[in-house]
Amino acid sequence: MARNKYDVDEDLNVEFNLNQVKRLLGYVKPFQKKLLVTVLVTLFCSVAGFTGPYIIKVALDQAIPTHNLPQLSVLTFCYVLTLLISAFGLKFRIMRTAEMGEGVIQNLRQDLFSHLQLLPFDFYDSRPHGKILVRVVNYINSLSDLLSNGIINLITDLFTLFVIVCFMFALDYRLTLIGLAGLPFLVLALLLLKNLQRKLWQQVSRKQSNMNAYIHESICGIKVTQSFAREEVNLGLFAKLNDAYRQTWMKAIKVIIVIYPIVENLSVLVTAAVYVAGVFWFAEELTVGVLIAFLSYIGSFWQ
Repeated sequence: MARNKYDVDEDLNVEFNLNQVKRLLGYVKPFQKKLLVTVLVTLFCSVAGFTGPYIIKVALDQAIPTHNLPQLSVLTFCYVLTLLISAFGLKFRIMRTAEMGEGVIQNLRQDLFSHLQLLPFDFYDSRPHGKILVRVVNYINSLSDLLSNGIINLITDLFTLFVIVCFMFALDYRLTLIGLAGLPFLVLALLLLKNLQRKLWQQVSRKQSNMNAYIHESICGIKVTQSFAREEVNLGLFAKLNDAYRQTWMKAIKVIIVIYPIVENLSVLVTAAVYVAGVFWFAEELTVGVLIAFLSYIGSFWQ
């Protein structure tokens, strides 16, 4: 009999190990050229996309007040072009990350399955087979998303924030300092919730593993179940496991959704502060185009 039964939580309290991360990054190496191209194209399209608000600023401050129709036509064309480039970059990024993600999944599962063939009998006797199946399927999907989509998102998002801040400073450094005033509060909130989030998602993984283990055992022993008329008993056991999984999932979600109101409220407060500063403090020094473009960048930054 397995020492770790379907209703016993697995111990997932493993400390962060940088060497394991380096080892996992090895699965990205076969796709490093595609990854580099994807990052470069995405970065270029991000820069092009964020020139849009600046084009609007030029139109409001120069072309429209002087009724310069040729300049306004050129600016309109450039703005539409930035939208098309941005849309192309998004499509290219989605397609490439999906392609690389599936490639990483294939290699990871192949290596993991090969490793399973070499493990001793004690490994299979010490845990339900359903829990092993969760590692091969669910955990691999999570790792693949981290290694492919996660890397690209991290690089492009950091670069995007840098580009936005540069545009903001180019428009007005005082409004930029006001716009970034909420950032320390966001960082503090993330640091406070980080460990709690990790513990809750580990608990979700445990309950999901238990539920999958019981499903596997129930399917394998369906003849015994029907022979001894245990359908109602098994249904009750599964209902308990299913409810435990639902409860742990809801606890994790309650923590996750706290982040969004924090970001949204900080964004609203910062935007209001920029409005107040722009209208009451720097009204004589700011143009309408600068204020509108800056508000657009602020919205993108906090998004």
